[in-house]
Amino acid sequence: MTAAITSLDFSLLYWIQAHMRNDFFDGFFKLVTHLGDAGIFWIALGIILLCFPKTRRCGICMLVCLAVTALLGEGLLKHLFTRERPCVQQPIADMLLALPTTYSFPSGHSASSFTAATALFFHDRRAGIAAYILAALIAFSRLYCYVHFPTDVLTGIALGLCVGIVLTPRLSSRLLTCIHPDPSA
Repeated sequence: MTAAITSLDFSLLYWIQAHMRNDFFDGFFKLVTHLGDAGIFWIALGIILLCFPKTRRCGICMLVCLAVTALLGEGLLKHLFTRERPCVQQPIADMLLALPTTYSFPSGHSASSFTAATALFFHDRRAGIAAYILAALIAFSRLYCYVHFPTDVLTGIALGLCVGIVLTPRLSSRLLTCIHPDPSA
């Protein structure tokens, strides 16, 4: 079963390499993928949101979701599955990025991007939609740059969405109670 999935994964990656690669997309997706490095863009956004009372709850939710997603994805799942990256299993000559040193499954870029976008979406739908678009571009960039399999990216997206959907409403309501306690209680 895993051999069939890996074969399908490589088929899609090879299609992307054969039909989508060009100078413009090479530069664009290289830039986009670096926005997701170590979740730094999303962490910076969360910190900025912390600075303003109106967006503080969103910033806290985003940062907590990012931490939980990193613990689950980077800290647990990557070491549990130890899947080598496509660029290690079947190298190509024209790599756009330096060879990553961590395991492939799941995609941390995808997980962090989608958990942050979900936290933002719960607090501001318009900003959340823009964040989901960026998250999707970052996730696709991992395929384009040949450093993740499609199943790595899909699992990262699922992990990010699940953490965001489960934690954000709970955190947000608890933070609302802490920040604005009910005076009648």
